[in-house]
Formats: sequence, C-alpha cells, structure tokens
Amino acid sequence: MTYRLAIVASHVIQYQDPLFRRIAAEGDIDLTVLYCDRRGADAFRDEDMGVTVTWDVEQLLSGYRYRFLRNFSHLDARRPFFRMIDPGIVPAIFRGKFDAVIFMIGWGSITAWLGFLACKLSRTPFFLFGDSSFPPPERGVAQKLRAQMLRTIFRMASGFMTSGKLNADYYAHYGADRNRFFPMPFAIDNERFAAAAQLTPIERTELRERHGIAPEEVAVGFSGKLVERKDPRTLVDAFTRMRHRERARLVFIGDGPMRAEIERAAPTARFLGFVNQTDLPHAYAMCDVLVLPSRFEPRGLVVNEAMAVGLPVIASDRVGAVGDLVQEGENGFVFPAGDSATLADQLDRIVKDDALRARMATRSKELIADWSFESEVRGVRAMLERRR
Repeated sequence: MTYRLAIVASHVIQYQDPLFRRIAAEGDIDLTVLYCDRRGADAFRDEDMGVTVTWDVEQLLSGYRYRFLRNFSHLDARRPFFRMIDPGIVPAIFRGKFDAVIFMIGWGSITAWLGFLACKLSRTPFFLFGDSSFPPPERGVAQKLRAQMLRTIFRMASGFMTSGKLNADYYAHYGADRNRFFPMPFAIDNERFAAAAQLTPIERTELRERHGIAPEEVAVGFSGKLVERKDPRTLVDAFTRMRHRERARLVFIGDGPMRAEIERAAPTARFLGFVNQTDLPHAYAMCDVLVLPSRFEPRGLVVNEAMAVGLPVIASDRVGAVGDLVQEGENGFVFPAGDSATLADQLDRIVKDDALRARMATRSKELIADWSFESEVRGVRAMLERRR
C-alpha cells in the first residue's frame, strides 16, 4: 500500500528540507509538500539581523515533490493571522486525494483555517505539527477567546505530531487526546553538523586564533538573533558575575538590533555576525559550551545543533528543548529565565572543570543520537498506519 501524504509548510526552511527528502525516500510514502510562500527558496531579507539570506544548503528543494502556493499576503508580522493567505490550498487538498495532511504552519493564519476546512469537507485526516510550548495564562477576554479557539481546532484535528514533551503537554492543556499523539521529534541533520565540525586540534586552534580566542580560554557560545526574546543581556550579566571569567570568552554567533548594546556591555566578547549553514558547524566547534538564555523559546533548535557537535548546553527554563534534551547535570544545566546569578554559578562550574565539560560533551552526543530524521519518519509512519 502506498500512502499519499501532503505536508503544508510555511516556506522553505533549512531544517525541514532534508526531512522532506528523507520521508520521500520511503518507498510507500508518496509525499507532496505544499509551500505557502517562496521565502527561503529565494534570497530574503532578515530584518532582525539586517542581512539578505540565501541558504547555502546542498540539495535544497531536491528529492521530493513540492508546489508553491500563491500567497496574497505581504507577510505583515504585526498582523500574524494575515501573514499567509493562500486560497490555492483548498483545490490542492481536494484534488490531491491525500490519505493525510500534516500542517507545519500552526493554526494562526487564514491559510491554516482554509486548509482545515478543506480537509473536513473532503474527509481528509489532518494532523498538527509545531513547536508550541508554555501555554499562556487565560486571564483577559482575548486570552480566553484564544484558548477556546485552540480547543475547537484541536477537537477538529485527527491527531498531533508532537515535537517534544513540552509540545505534547501544550496540546493536552487544551484538551487534545494523548491517544492521538504521534512522536515526531523536532530534529536537525545531526550527521551533517557532526561531520562538518570535525576539526583537528591544530585546525581548531587556528580557527579560534583567527577569532581572537586563546587556546586556554573556555569559549561560551550564544547562537541566535540578538533580540530581546533571546535575552543575550542576561548572559552578559552572568558573565560579569562569574568568579572564573578570566578563563572564559563570550562568543556571539548571529546578529540583531541589540548588537551595539551587547558590544558595549561585553567589550571582550567576540561577534561573528550572521553565519550561514555551511560554516555554522565550525562556529560551534570553536566553542566549549552553548548558552540559550531566552525568555521565551518554543523549541530552540540551536540546542540540537550544539549537541550534535558535542557541546554541553545551558538553557533557561523557558526553552522548549529542556523538556527533552537538556538533562540537568548530565549534558548541561537549566536555570530560571532572567536569573543571571544562577547562570553565573553554572558557567563557573563548567569553565573551571575540564573533566565535567568533557563528560557533558559526550553525553550530549549520546542524547541527540536518537533525536533524528529517522525518529521523525517513524512517527509519520505510525500516524499513517493509524490515521483514522
């Protein structure tokens, strides 16, 4: 039996493209990806980082069938419900005669609602996949209406592709039936990152020297946009509190509107700016630990990237990945978001203890090994076999 599967994706995302290729390689899964916008396929402007991005990933948009729907929106981030308006999703679902549709675009857009309606009218099972975590409070009228809307959508859905523990808890919070949950761990291309990060000791020393990192220094990496939500300020505050900061060096991988402020607050830090996918594993390989201090981070795939390279990870308790990947005291630490004092203590422990860093690096590689595209494919297959 061949399963006809459609995946509705917002745009071309460097993390998802190899997964689609892997699903399509299954002999009994006939995959079609419906893209709601061309972003990522073409060069696009990232306003937060102030750069024009063209993904340098090999084989982008190859190895699977896809279609670009026409998006009539201007992607106005201030009006997220209107960021995707793709009427073509309706005939695409009706004509596709799919056995199941997975929506990777969330539920807060016109396109999503049109897609849900098309699935219901065509009697096509549909499943939700995303990274939502940390349900917000339901105090005001708007918050209560939003919660009611989610409960309504979740009753309509045939099931849920859960990207992690906290994501599953999010769905259950709004009344979703856990019997209809199918694990689909949010993964990256572990093999590509691990292979690209393989540097000889001489190569690593030379690379660090080019960026002003001394051989004896412990490089504390931050990877992401320099924006308020990612909270690089707490990392800088923690660094200034460290007892062993003379042994450490902050390394910021990424750019954003807070860069000038962070440069002033951390004059000894190294700033790499935007780093594309080919060079990103090398940037991680220069570091000795990754810190993700976000105030709100539904998932945080930089945690996967760092672990694939073999780094200990310190993350705030508002990062979705801590529900699965950051094991306290094993491959890293978790701290309360915004708590620079606790983060400073954790950094001191890692910076002063070479053996601890080495154990945590090994454990990171062990933990991330099962968090793979193969695990995601198993989840898709389980869903297709039980889709009704």
